[in-house]
Amino acid sequence: MSRLSKFSAGPLLILAVGMGCRDGVVSPSSEPLRAPSAAPAPMSLAPQGRPSLDLSGGKGDSASVDFTVGPNGGLFLVGNNAVVFPSQSICDPATSGYGAATWDLPCTPLQSTLKVHAEVRRSDGRTWVDFTPSLRFVPSSNPSNWVWMVMYTPDAAGSTDLSKYNILWARSIGGETVDEATSDPSMRTYVDTFLGLSLRRIKHFSGFTIETGKDGSESPPPP
Repeated sequence: MSRLSKFSAGPLLILAVGMGCRDGVVSPSSEPLRAPSAAPAPMSLAPQGRPSLDLSGGKGDSASVDFTVGPNGGLFLVGNNAVVFPSQSICDPATSGYGAATWDLPCTPLQSTLKVHAEVRRSDGRTWVDFTPSLRFVPSSNPSNWVWMVMYTPDAAGSTDLSKYNILWARSIGGETVDEATSDPSMRTYVDTFLGLSLRRIKHFSGFTIETGKDGSESPPPP
C-alpha cells in the first residue's frame, strides 16, 4: 500500500520538510534554477518549497483514479504516484485557456471544486499518467506555489544515471514525449536516489511519463 510521510501543509502553502543529509537527499538549494543544465538532477538541487514525500509501491500497474480538488489544493495519490496542488494554484478552466502560449499568462484561480480523472498505465518499463480535463496552473516564481508531479521510480534508488528518470510531458498515453525542461529549467526533474522517486514542477497537465524499469512483459500502451 502506498505510504506518505514527511509531508507538511501550511495554511496556504505546501512546504518542504527538511530531510537531513544523506545520499541523494540533502537540504535543498535556495537557487536551483542557476544550475547549468536542465537535465535531471539530484534531489539536493531541488528548490526550497518542493513537497517532501515518501512513496512506496504496492498498487497495480494500471489504475483509474478520480479525485475532487478545490481552491485549497491538496495532495492526491494516482496509483503509486502523486500530484500536489498548493492553495490557489489551479487556473479556472472556464476562463484560462490552454496551450503552450498560455503557460506563463496570468489567470484567475479556481474558486470552486473540480473533478479530475487520471489513468495510470505501465508498459515496457515506462509509467504513463493521463489526466482529464486538461488544466494549467497559476504562474509563480515561488516554488512553494508550484504544482508538483511526484512519480515512484524504485530503480532510481542507488542509481548514478539520472537521465533515465526524466519526467516527460505526453499528450496521451503512448503518445510522443516532450522534455519541457529544455525550454524552461523550472520544469527540471529531480531524482531522489535514496527513496527511489522523481519529481518536477508542472505548469499544466494532460499526461506525463517516466522510465521506471524495463521488464519487457507488457504490450505497448493503447493510443
